[in-house]
Amino acid sequence: MKTFAFALLLSMCLSCAAPTDLAGRYEARHEGLSGPVEVVMVLGEDGAGKWEIGGEVLNFSWTPREDGVRVHTRDGAVLDGARAGRNLRLDVPGVGELLFERK
Repeated sequence: MKTFAFALLLSMCLSCAAPTDLAGRYEARHEGLSGPVEVVMVLGEDGAGKWEIGGEVLNFSWTPREDGVRVHTRDGAVLDGARAGRNLRLDVPGVGELLFERK
């Protein structure tokens, strides 16, 4: 009985933790060494995400935070993004702070 109650409580908590208000497509521009670079970030409702940069796709997972989003990359890095209205600000190592505008 305790196992069932724990499983029920866990599933209720997890279902509340997936905010569909953050899910969606975001775009940012970065001035790289060879000119402007377009970055597309897609946050899925299931906690999966991806970045599309110069034809490459990089997958990650994400979780909501009270003031934004936490991104977990495949190589183990954790990036915290803050809400900026409908948009998200994310400090990307080696690149700097990017403003991802919701599309």
